[in-house]
Amino acid sequence: MKFYPSVTIIVLIWILSVSMIFFIGKEGNFFESLSNWDGGHYIGIAQNGYSEKFQYAFFPLYPITINLLNNFVGNYLLSAVLISIISTFFGLQLLYKLMSLDFDRKIADKVIAGILIFPTSFYFLTAYSEGLFFLLTIAAFYFLRTRKLFWAVVFASLASATRLSGLAVVLGLIIEVYLTEGINKKNWYILLSPLGFLIYCYFLYTNTGDPFYFITAENHWLRSLSIPGLGFWETLKSIFTPQFIEKNITAVTDLIFSIFGLGMVIRAFRFLPISYCLFAFISVALPLFTPSLSSIPRFLLPVFPIFILLAFIKDRNLSFFYQLLFIMLLSAFSIMYISGKWVA
Repeated sequence: MKFYPSVTIIVLIWILSVSMIFFIGKEGNFFESLSNWDGGHYIGIAQNGYSEKFQYAFFPLYPITINLLNNFVGNYLLSAVLISIISTFFGLQLLYKLMSLDFDRKIADKVIAGILIFPTSFYFLTAYSEGLFFLLTIAAFYFLRTRKLFWAVVFASLASATRLSGLAVVLGLIIEVYLTEGINKKNWYILLSPLGFLIYCYFLYTNTGDPFYFITAENHWLRSLSIPGLGFWETLKSIFTPQFIEKNITAVTDLIFSIFGLGMVIRAFRFLPISYCLFAFISVALPLFTPSLSSIPRFLLPVFPIFILLAFIKDRNLSFFYQLLFIMLLSAFSIMYISGKWVA
């Protein structure tokens, strides 16, 4: 695999910058803080399997990779963080290669920079599945773009075993192939793209009797299936309900990022390939079928078509504004996370 020096330099600067912000904002043990919130569940699953039923909300591939690497590293948290960082690095290198197939170097550079200054990009340095899912997603679309469908299926299947939004990758691939060449004897195996998801469903069925128990498990975090739009209404109500100022700020942030994500997805259908558009649309739409917009700022992070659209902005003042805003929010969110506060 070819490595691009510009991407490597940008990633190293980003790692150093976010790490410095983490160190400034830390409270207590810096290293252990990298597993705040969901990170602790991923590490717990890697160590002990699914010991609690609510943990079935976390898809298995990331904990499996943590467990495998731990056999060589000897530390579960270090293994989790290494997987995140290494996956992010390779994912960005591959994304640059993907962007170079259709756009010039300037656009490719902007896409990489846009992802790394996005306000929740710090999750790529933590014990969260964002880094691994990002790599698998980019790999699936890269091999789709280069028409190496077997490998596209492999990585899409792995993505579907990492996060529920991996199904967005799967549908993007299948529909793209169907529209461009149809499903035939030569490419029928594209239908195996959701295999990772189906294996997890079978695992859930054998352990709980319900192949979709991950939906039930979400109730532990007060997330359940609901009509689209309810999340917006509940978030608006919470904004105007007297409570801790921190919760009000989080609700406003969730609402703004949800509107931003929807707006960018709608715009994507005018400029980007159908596979990118469907992936972005489903990734943004899935969280909207719950009564909470919580975590959406993080869910937008692997949705790379959003950053392609941001790279298209020609107005220098507008570009400077969103870049400065992203950097300021990234700094604030990083400090919040490392100090144990909920971000997304």
